[in-house]
Amino acid sequence: MKFSIAKKSKLVARKWLNLKSKADEFYADDIFEGPLLRKTEYGTPVRLEPYASQGTGLKSISIFVETWNLGGMTPYNGLNLDDWLHTSCPADIYVLGFQEIVPLNAGNILGVEDNGPAAKWLALIRQTLNSSSFSPFSWDGPKDSSVLPNSFDSDCGCSQTHQNSVSYESNSFQTLYFHSRPNSESKTSSLEPKQKFNLIDHLPLEMVNTMNCNTPFGSFSSEGERDFSMRYSLSERSYSSEENSSEESNYSLVASKQMVGMFLCVWVRSDLRQHVRDLRVSCVGRGLMGYLGNKGSISISMSFQGTSFCFVCCHLTSGEKGGDMIRRNSDVMEILKRTHFPQMDKILGKKTSERILEHDRVIWLGDLNYRLALQHADTKILVKKNYWEALLEKDQLLTEKKTGNIFEGWNEGNIYFPPTYKYCKNSDQYAGENSVSRTKGRTPAWCDRILWYGKGLRQLCYVCGESKISDHRPVYSIFMAEIKMLDKIN
Repeated sequence: MKFSIAKKSKLVARKWLNLKSKADEFYADDIFEGPLLRKTEYGTPVRLEPYASQGTGLKSISIFVETWNLGGMTPYNGLNLDDWLHTSCPADIYVLGFQEIVPLNAGNILGVEDNGPAAKWLALIRQTLNSSSFSPFSWDGPKDSSVLPNSFDSDCGCSQTHQNSVSYESNSFQTLYFHSRPNSESKTSSLEPKQKFNLIDHLPLEMVNTMNCNTPFGSFSSEGERDFSMRYSLSERSYSSEENSSEESNYSLVASKQMVGMFLCVWVRSDLRQHVRDLRVSCVGRGLMGYLGNKGSISISMSFQGTSFCFVCCHLTSGEKGGDMIRRNSDVMEILKRTHFPQMDKILGKKTSERILEHDRVIWLGDLNYRLALQHADTKILVKKNYWEALLEKDQLLTEKKTGNIFEGWNEGNIYFPPTYKYCKNSDQYAGENSVSRTKGRTPAWCDRILWYGKGLRQLCYVCGESKISDHRPVYSIFMAEIKMLDKIN
């Protein structure tokens, strides 16, 4: 017994030291960033434009965020990601986070990291984002501030205009199945298939009428007003045959990082890549013995023009037993405490953010694993009736956030989709719903979440997908982010 414990301790120490030694490494498409050249097999080196440390003007960009626990599922040949990534409005930035990209067995936790599945997912994502049918384009926001939604700085982080105009009744991003709104008085459960979701159908008419598809950013009013002027991609830009034959990619991979089963990648429109700099990563292990990477977080820090971003992908402690919620809270606090980005060389007196909360815009995504403080039988009854409001009153994350134990000052959009865990694979049924299923039953819960911190972010939608290849449903969101523009140095 003593020998096995000692052997296990050595394996853990070796694995932890290996993780630490590679903590700041990440993969990206070729790019010159000052004297630093990061290389992968893709892309052409892009030299960044020099900018002054100060600038004037505010712009907006769109960010598509996704989190998905794959349950160890490796993408199979012929897997089509079109319905997963093809929205009616291609975004400027894609932030895609995965958990359990490999099975969380002893070999993967203690052994050499298996990068094969991550490489397959990257190849599929690259193929989908850069397909001929997936062409990003842009338009300027409304010029008349009277038709703009409310300020970015609203307490809820979402304008009333969008609460009324964007449908939150769905649980899928691309193909929607509209549910009845949460209503404790409703006696029926409606689940009728409807048309595919198109964000333009839910925008205020005034905005649609003021589109301009020729400029790369939305605009903000010049007198320091922080009214929200949106930039959407709503139909394909007209490309000439010569442009279509170009080998240039629509999107570039700016950073990707794996830690055991967690994987985070960030893609940016290729024509906007020159505006992204100060790329850094930081990993925090919270798994075995409190340090290994089967649980924990991957964070990517970057700057877009004069605004700093931090994207945190996490997989927190699992379980429904007493004390598991406290351990999840501890995971969050340790991630905030231990995440540290190396300081970049100071340019023109600029200092880069070293901690998560030092960034201007922060988005936290992942399998947070918070459960419902409710008996399994009671949960099943409420789920069948689509009583989301009653269920969410027992949601551990909302309860802990409300009491100030974790995520104080953070925002999360309203949830109008079913619990995302735990399903029988290739089924709409939750695990343990019938006696025939061999899948171990779990109380349904909203384990998969997306939160944000800081002003200048507005969430436009918060929905879950219909993919059935995992026991989790993927969760998506689109944000509009305010960007401080810098002046070029001539």
